[in-house]
Amino acid sequence: MTFTGMGKHRPHRTRLSPVQLLILAILKQSPAHGYVIIQKLGNQLGPRRVKSGTIYPALHRLVEKELIHGTHVLQEDGPDTVEYRLTPNGRKVLAVALQNLDTEWGAQGKVWRFLVSQAGERVAAPLLERTVRERSPIGFAAMKARCESGRCSQKHLEFLKQYRSYLNLELEWVKKQLDEMKSSDKEDGGEK
Repeated sequence: MTFTGMGKHRPHRTRLSPVQLLILAILKQSPAHGYVIIQKLGNQLGPRRVKSGTIYPALHRLVEKELIHGTHVLQEDGPDTVEYRLTPNGRKVLAVALQNLDTEWGAQGKVWRFLVSQAGERVAAPLLERTVRERSPIGFAAMKARCESGRCSQKHLEFLKQYRSYLNLELEWVKKQLDEMKSSDKEDGGEK
């Protein structure tokens, strides 16, 4: 993935791997050392573990690109560690990367739809099941394209019904949050 960010004087392009992007997002929350980053990634990715052999080289590349800074921390009861934190340039690159995700997801959706169309029903069926379980917007986009092209089966319609149920629950949650924010604003003396 390539993201365009603002440098000190002019725009530049920064090439980031998905792992590097995840590291920047974790460090946006708070500074951390490598082991903590590995744990947080494990919590976010579940069974897809990222190994230290992937994280530490990615950290070193981010330091070289001056997107993060590492500070050595002396430990009394163990080996010294390096605590990493985002640099101002790292924050800018992360912000631009997050803004560009819409375009990235659109491209991934097209690739995903093409691959599913080539996979055949035997391979596509488990993918469909997974998109239902994970509530994947990319899966929804692929399903929508399939149905709009007239290739919608009963199984696809079931997926859409399940997805509609899921979206209705999500919309109810959003409405509740908005209502609570409005009532909180009114209690504070007016709308914000």
